[in-house]
Amino acid sequence: MTAKTQHGLSAEQVKQFHDEGFLVVEDLIDPEMIVRLEAGITAEIDSLCEDLVSTGALSSGRTEEPFNRRLSSITQESKAVVSRITDGALAIPAIFELIAYPPLLDVAESLCGPELIASSVYRLRPKLPNYGPGVVPWHQDSGYFEPYCDSSLILTCWIPLVDADANNGCLEVLKYGHRGPVVKHGSGDHHFLKIETTDLPEGEIVTVPVRRGGVLLLSNLTPHCSTPNNSEGIRWSMDLRYQSASLPTNAPITRLPEELLDGDAPLACYPPEADVLIRSQKRPDQVISSPEQFEQIRNGHIPGAITERWGDPSMWRPGGRRWTGHALKQKETAV
Repeated sequence: MTAKTQHGLSAEQVKQFHDEGFLVVEDLIDPEMIVRLEAGITAEIDSLCEDLVSTGALSSGRTEEPFNRRLSSITQESKAVVSRITDGALAIPAIFELIAYPPLLDVAESLCGPELIASSVYRLRPKLPNYGPGVVPWHQDSGYFEPYCDSSLILTCWIPLVDADANNGCLEVLKYGHRGPVVKHGSGDHHFLKIETTDLPEGEIVTVPVRRGGVLLLSNLTPHCSTPNNSEGIRWSMDLRYQSASLPTNAPITRLPEELLDGDAPLACYPPEADVLIRSQKRPDQVISSPEQFEQIRNGHIPGAITERWGDPSMWRPGGRRWTGHALKQKETAV
């Protein structure tokens, strides 16, 4: 289940991923990269707290608290900060640095090919102790995507910023559960999609601890869930997504002849958020290479409609949960 790599995946690792539906790659993310990401998150928390304190909505920014506890202390008084950085709301340069991190792209290229799209469907997840929205029910990522893309790989890279284990809320995956189609999803708590246990495909439930610096790779068809955080610290993590440029994408690229799609193809596998070309051998001039370019594309993106494969999406994923570039500029004082 666990593997280590320096330059992409080996043939054995690729086989294991396709056979089991997931793979842990140890020590892929350099500690300095994680420190830069933590520093960027901390600076954003500082700024948000300063605004809240100035308006009287927060008594203190809790700057004396360590990174793995500070947000919990703040959230006990106000949820404004956690709501402003959770999921895809935060777009700091360090997040783009992680998305474009060469060793991570090497791994993604091993599975998705050299013409590589990165999706803005990235999520920052500070799982606070005993905090309901941090627990994500069983689902397949394809449940959120357009059905057209079900048969193609959209790679999820789950990256803990701390050692993640069963105590602080690591993921559980259904080994071999990716071998069938997308199963029925319903509405779960906190606007998540949910697979009822009676609808889970055949497979073996595996608890997957991942150390800081490691990455859990998941197929978009692999059922997985996030378990409760029973520790005293915050289980910080990010999940990023990559796909081949041959799939539907709203990235601003010139499609190659071999990438032309039929008339039934959607605008993107996940139209609400923007895609970017993050690595390319055949059109390197179209690769997004800076945080400023990334932010410009995100801010200029007009969100497309979310999939209606489960009926009216407002019943399970209200529009208010979606990221928009303009929302990033808003200042909140309370939630």
